[in-house]
Amino acid sequence: MRNFLLLFLLTFIFVALVPFYPSVGEKEEHPLPSDEYVLKVMLGMGTDLLPDEALKAIAVTLRTYTAFHGNVLPEGSLEDICASTSAEHGEKVYAAMKNAVYATSGEYITYGGKIINACFHLSSNQVTAEGKEPYLKSVSTPDERSFPGFYGETVITYEQILSFGKGKIKGVSYGGDGKAKRVEFEKTGIEVSEFINTFNIPSVDFSLHLNSDGGYTVLTKGEGNGLGLSLYGTYLLSLEGATYKQIICRYFQGTEITHII
Repeated sequence: MRNFLLLFLLTFIFVALVPFYPSVGEKEEHPLPSDEYVLKVMLGMGTDLLPDEALKAIAVTLRTYTAFHGNVLPEGSLEDICASTSAEHGEKVYAAMKNAVYATSGEYITYGGKIINACFHLSSNQVTAEGKEPYLKSVSTPDERSFPGFYGETVITYEQILSFGKGKIKGVSYGGDGKAKRVEFEKTGIEVSEFINTFNIPSVDFSLHLNSDGGYTVLTKGEGNGLGLSLYGTYLLSLEGATYKQIICRYFQGTEITHII
């Protein structure tokens, strides 16, 4: 059961990219998503049965994220799950996800009466990342080292660095949360989100190690940019008995769950 997010990683690859969207800015006007759409997104996230409270926390987060960004998340179906597992298992997963979506129907995460940018990621190392919004604080998360994608290693070749056109890497600056914030090159510094996306680094929790050929080995912990709700942390917290509201309010500090029609 603890390996359930491996399925998230394999069947919902887009989720690894979503957290690298900008975490600040004015919310655009988007229609509130239907429960049917939220369920389709849930069905695209994996094939394992999760605890009910974890599914509810994820459902509310996805609904809120969609209200902020629009219908940008990939969708799945009962048929997809049945095809990758079995009809019996697929029906159980579908029923659990549907119950989570409809049990939280109309619930959104708000801060100061406004729908938030409900960022989420796969896994964090000890603490989540500090964002620019007041509700995206760095908070402790359960020990997530059992997540199958927790430790990663990526090689950036010297040729890749040269083709990037900003010169050699001079260093990395980190925030108080221990996550990388900027990478300094000879010609200019860039935000970590650009570095991550350019060189396909899976996490902002990384260290650079110079190789003999002038390239780098990047050692990472966790998956995603660490902002907001940790999906694996949500799973672990639900096993400890936390309710979905407790989970959400832990990862999104100072927020409320508001029913909006």
